Amino acid sequence: MCAEDAHQAVAIAPSAEERAFAHLTANDLVKACEVLLEAKDFRLATLIAQLPADQVMGEDMASQISEWRDLCVLSEVTEPVRALYELCAGNVCVCEGKKGSVEDQAKTFIMSQRFRLDWKRAFGLRLWYATKSEESIEAAIKQYHDQIQSDEPVKPIPSFADAALDDDDGASREDVHWGLLKLYAASKDALPSQPLADIIMRRNVTSNAMDSRFSFQLYHALSHLFPTSTDQTKADHLSHDFATQLEAQGEWLWSIFVLLHLSNSAQRRKAIQETLGRHAGSIPPDQTAFPFSHLTADFHIPSRWIWEAKALEARSIAQDHALEITYLQHATNWTEAHETFIRTVAPACVIGQDFTTLARLLKGFDDGADTIGEEAWQYGGEIYADYLALMAAMRDLETMSEDEGRRGGRLEKKEKEMLGRLLESLTGMGRERKAGMGFAEKVAVGEIAAVVAEG
Repeated sequence: MCAEDAHQAVAIAPSAEERAFAHLTANDLVKACEVLLEAKDFRLATLIAQLPADQVMGEDMASQISEWRDLCVLSEVTEPVRALYELCAGNVCVCEGKKGSVEDQAKTFIMSQRFRLDWKRAFGLRLWYATKSEESIEAAIKQYHDQIQSDEPVKPIPSFADAALDDDDGASREDVHWGLLKLYAASKDALPSQPLADIIMRRNVTSNAMDSRFSFQLYHALSHLFPTSTDQTKADHLSHDFATQLEAQGEWLWSIFVLLHLSNSAQRRKAIQETLGRHAGSIPPDQTAFPFSHLTADFHIPSRWIWEAKALEARSIAQDHALEITYLQHATNWTEAHETFIRTVAPACVIGQDFTTLARLLKGFDDGADTIGEEAWQYGGEIYADYLALMAAMRDLETMSEDEGRRGGRLEKKEKEMLGRLLESLTGMGRERKAGMGFAEKVAVGEIAAVVAEG
């Protein structure tokens, strides 16, 4: 992560010591020593070879730098050399200078600023040279965390957000790599806990403010590792955002997969059903075909939700109410299927004498008539079922030969039973549902009543 930037710094460094420092920002001690040896700086090369310094070496180097300052010779040491000695002393932030007469003055500088380090190399200096060998990585994380609150000017902003040129929002972004390091340190009680959702926000992960993919993937990959840092409300918001993004890109199937991660069952059901409703036309009515089978077998979406979505599409887009009823029957939504049947399709079938469609739709209620309600079925579907049976019986009587008289007697008896039941149902229907009947339904009831009266 640091090597490429370090190599670029090496290429433009004006001195051997500065090239050595650049190599050290990528923890490349071998090349740093090689550069110093080529420059005949054997003393520094020997010191650098011993990095990371132990306590004794660190104290000795700190004493040496302090002595140079007291003797007013610090001004004669170049800044890259001072920086290398400070590294050996375990100091990776502020290189204190010297005030006094012009010839004795030495500038105070901050390493990351002086050598134009990004935050990763600035943190690397602390990890490799400012922590003791027995200390763990969280010590370096805490050190950098504390210093960016005070002396360290290089903040852990993402590489795609230039704090010098971007707006205030860009400067306040935090690189997701640093966020993950803090998350780990918090899990070891080295830093205060921070919500995972705040760490992996889009603004910290990508320059594309509309891309939630990596944030979503990171959250669900890490949430089980850091359960105390999870925030389900923010996680749900992230799932909604990513699902919206995928649907806008035409990936509505994956959008549904993302919505399955919503924590609230009611919200999850509502969001998935709305998505299915918008794309029902892309789902063939074959439960064994893709994507129907993919939704039910792989995503475990109830088939009822798909049929209801297709029923909505048949009603609003195709405006095919007979098909709508068929889909509602597949969805076992008997009440709504029955309501659409008696108000729209059945009256049209009676008026148009479409007995084939009427018979097919009535057969679809075989498994659900009991759940509709006795009274609703008596004053609804049963009227049309009896009417259909009556019309069939009347056609049989008209085509019956003389030697079929005995059978005709039985049909006539059955016809009279249906006439009586229809008369009773029509009377009750007029009493119970007259105010709510539409024009087509009234016309159909009139047609049925006329047949009953003729019988």
